[in-house]
Amino acid sequence: MKTINIKLILSAVALVAVASCTHDDAPNVGGDPGVGSSTEELLVAKFAKAPNFDGDIDEMWSKARPLLSAATVSAAGAKTVPLNKSSNGNLSLEPSDLFDPYTGESYKYSLRGGHDGEYLYLLLEYEDEADSKDRESFYFDPASKTWQQENKYANHKNDKYYEDKFGFMFPIKVNGQEPAGFKAGTCTVTCHGGLTGTAAGSKSTRHYMKNAGELADLWHWKRNRNELSKSVDDGYVTTDAKAGTADANGRKSDAGIKMYDDSPVFTDAVTGKKGPKWVKKGQSNYYWITTAELTSGAAQTVTGVSVDGVLKLSDGSTIDPNTDLVAYSKGFGKKRFPSVTVNAGGAGADGRSDTQVRAKHTGSGWQIEIKRKLNSGDPFDAIFVPGEEMSFGMAIFNNSAIAHGMSNFKTMKIVK
Repeated sequence: MKTINIKLILSAVALVAVASCTHDDAPNVGGDPGVGSSTEELLVAKFAKAPNFDGDIDEMWSKARPLLSAATVSAAGAKTVPLNKSSNGNLSLEPSDLFDPYTGESYKYSLRGGHDGEYLYLLLEYEDEADSKDRESFYFDPASKTWQQENKYANHKNDKYYEDKFGFMFPIKVNGQEPAGFKAGTCTVTCHGGLTGTAAGSKSTRHYMKNAGELADLWHWKRNRNELSKSVDDGYVTTDAKAGTADANGRKSDAGIKMYDDSPVFTDAVTGKKGPKWVKKGQSNYYWITTAELTSGAAQTVTGVSVDGVLKLSDGSTIDPNTDLVAYSKGFGKKRFPSVTVNAGGAGADGRSDTQVRAKHTGSGWQIEIKRKLNSGDPFDAIFVPGEEMSFGMAIFNNSAIAHGMSNFKTMKIVK
């Protein structure tokens, strides 16, 4: 296997932008001379054979022309209600813009494509110094004797407790027609802000299609939650009868097994105290629990929370955080509990997991191979047709729940 130098590739982004390089005159970026690059078009090459689908970068990828660009977090508009439970309804405790404190961050990336007549293959590389896995973990507050979760939405630069993610959006043709405006607007045509009826903890921006019958394919990879399925969480965007309100949500999942449970709060029926739903006794620095671990007894479910925060577990044992406050402390406690259980889902055998992913964090960034049939046969999936072009958008979530770097208005050209 040959690993392409991602820093070398990404450093060419600025040069490409300045020189306005095209396929013919772009500089070589680690591939064969003449391969070139583009800042706007992903050229999906015809492969003589499929790459080894393992997250390593085969030599053959050096023959594919990269799209070199950046996903930038733009301001998303002022918050009208607080989002975090920890704010207790006080909007002044949170940053004013919905995407702060990520606003202004920009993530350089390289995207390559190829197909073998049956499958589409993508190679996405982007710089990211941290493999972010600490997602809304549970810590113990000794002052109130309660279990709390790290904020889902960061209030400041040092308040980021979420998993890395990426997303792609492609148009789905219905009766031969793409969604109105998608070619020029890509993801932006599905995103609607300023919605009415917002309440604390709810967002005033939602995704849904404008016109009846329109669809868009949405790939959403979640670093923790797709750990075992090794796929994106495949879904689609459709219309919603509640359009214009904060209750609208046109995002739906493709048919298949859900790969995770992210409803992690247990409430004691007697004390009314809340706590984590699942734990692994004595473990440190872990960020998810597998369903297999719960079945085998390697992990336990919580069955009770005392007034002092002591957890009673399914095996009859207890965990008293008061005896080791540092281990369960906010931000730094090594024994904080995860907020999610994961399973393999359909593992590539159903619609929700059929877009497979092999991801590796190199220590300085992500290198991610993606594979899906050109035509999956699912009416809620985009069809990739050799000889045709389609517009698409991409997003990178760097340790973030909703704030994402956007890279829209791109074009995929599939070589026949």
